[in-house]
Amino acid sequence: MQWYYRLSIIIMCFIVPTVVPYYFWGESLINAFFISSILRYVLTLNATWLVNSAAHMWGNRPYDKNINPAQNRGVAFSAVGEGFHNYHHTFPHDYGTSEFGWHLNITTAFIDFFALLGQVSDRRKISHATVERRKARTGDGS
Repeated sequence: MQWYYRLSIIIMCFIVPTVVPYYFWGESLINAFFISSILRYVLTLNATWLVNSAAHMWGNRPYDKNINPAQNRGVAFSAVGEGFHNYHHTFPHDYGTSEFGWHLNITTAFIDFFALLGQVSDRRKISHATVERRKARTGDGS
């Protein structure tokens, strides 16, 4: 099974992005490979790491001021919901990764949509009362 996963990564990350510009747009193989595959892959990896770094460095900590992860609306907006790190690390078993539902969180909307289709079950959500108690006990007041 892992072999298929690795093969799909090679095909979808490097071969398809190289072949499409070469075949359909007349791009040279070298440009297609280095721009469409390598540069895109490097930029995507760096953007992913930036999201996690920024969400652990900048922002407020309304749920637990004693941990490094923070709430960062800029990251949440640019990464479709991944900026609510303080909530996510305080309540790791909540599927929505935030108390705001779909607000700035397309990932939660995606999971909820597939739950409507019957493809997702057993979603866990923290009650509002539990969140409020935790905010009062360990939050930074923001």
